[in-house]
Amino acid sequence: MPRSIDSKGLKNEFLRRIAVALQDKPCCSLRELSRKLLVSPRTIQNAVKAVAGKKFRDLRDEVLLERVKNLLASAPNATIKELCFETGYRSARAFPRAIRRACGISPRQLRARIAKQMLAYKN
Repeated sequence: MPRSIDSKGLKNEFLRRIAVALQDKPCCSLRELSRKLLVSPRTIQNAVKAVAGKKFRDLRDEVLLERVKNLLASAPNATIKELCFETGYRSARAFPRAIRRACGISPRQLRARIAKQMLAYKN
């Protein structure tokens, strides 16, 4: 007897593909990602909303923030410009706006916060 298609499983797998693509390039736009995954932007929005319960932009911001935190943890002396290019941003202006939108503070403030957390963790 053939197995039935598990729509929740398919949506979870699709969300995993979205997350992997965003981890590779956190600045990826919805349109750019839809072209990469060969689906409509609305399909991505619906999948993210159904599985994660949030908007695509919020998911993208979370992935960006996590990537920046990991980069700062592994290379605390990286410049903001280096972080910008490492996360796929070509504009030094767009990156700080994205960070501020994602967590409410500037990249420099985020770096200070992460450095403080790392020091507290070591002690």
